[in-house]
Amino acid sequence: MSRHLPPRTRRTRALAGAWLAVAAVLASCGEPADPAAEPTPLPSRSTPSTSESSASDAPPTSAPATSDMYDVGGHDLYMTCSGEGPVTVVFIHGWVNDPGFVPHAYTEGVASFLVDDYRVCAYDRRNVGSSETVDAVQTRADMVRDMERVLAAGRVRPPYILWAGSFGGLVAAAYLEDHPDDVVGMVLVDSMFPDELRLDPLLPKRFRFLHFTEEDTCCTVERISQYDLIRSLQDGIGEEPDIPVVYLASEQEPRDQNDFESPRYDARILDAQAAYVDRFSPGILRWVDAPHWMEPVVPEVIADAVREVDALRGR
Repeated sequence: MSRHLPPRTRRTRALAGAWLAVAAVLASCGEPADPAAEPTPLPSRSTPSTSESSASDAPPTSAPATSDMYDVGGHDLYMTCSGEGPVTVVFIHGWVNDPGFVPHAYTEGVASFLVDDYRVCAYDRRNVGSSETVDAVQTRADMVRDMERVLAAGRVRPPYILWAGSFGGLVAAAYLEDHPDDVVGMVLVDSMFPDELRLDPLLPKRFRFLHFTEEDTCCTVERISQYDLIRSLQDGIGEEPDIPVVYLASEQEPRDQNDFESPRYDARILDAQAAYVDRFSPGILRWVDAPHWMEPVVPEVIADAVREVDALRGR
């Protein structure tokens, strides 16, 4: 979730907090966990790495793993891809508040279950992770164009299954609206969805999307107006393409348990969530015993959802 609220109430929770879940998983396995440390060595912005499997190490049909910076028109975005298959799974990360957080590293667990059968790609949006910083407000058009260009520069061709978490669900909705023929399905991990804006009048003004517009565009790491993005998606409600979607909802942190101080909102948000999913063909809403940031906790569940969407797309 996020909005500029205390951690338990912010509608798009920042990805930086997800490492607490990673730390908890490592601790439960008897390994020391340092929430301040990054779990794996990562390429710096100035020295991105590219690794390729040699012909002697991999079957002739396997695609090399690639990690590189790509020029998307005046700035560079970082993207990493691994595995091979006829469908590419593209990860769209959630809202990032911590400039030191590296979103693409968050995909490793899920990707490990998919790389034998899919190409799995993850990119960092501008201003975060290993991508370059742009001193400008980021619009919906910017986000979609950056995604278009980084995929094209990396020669990552459709069809795509979009795997989006939290705030990334809104970015996925924008990309899907602009490129319906390229997307054959989606896996949404407790993601935001366009219908949420319609419930804003039920919230106190200090918790509404519009309340945070100025702060989002001046003072947050990503400089994205969540209000402008979700407002741009309203005309597409009810016009979703006929693609399969699996939405994994958090049982541990359901959307009706928050500090928004609005029983009327709480009474309607889960129905709105279910109605959004139901507009896809098919749309499957599945409750998962996991926190909002479930990638490091139940990676195999997410990978299985990708395979399920792939199996459903031909029906």
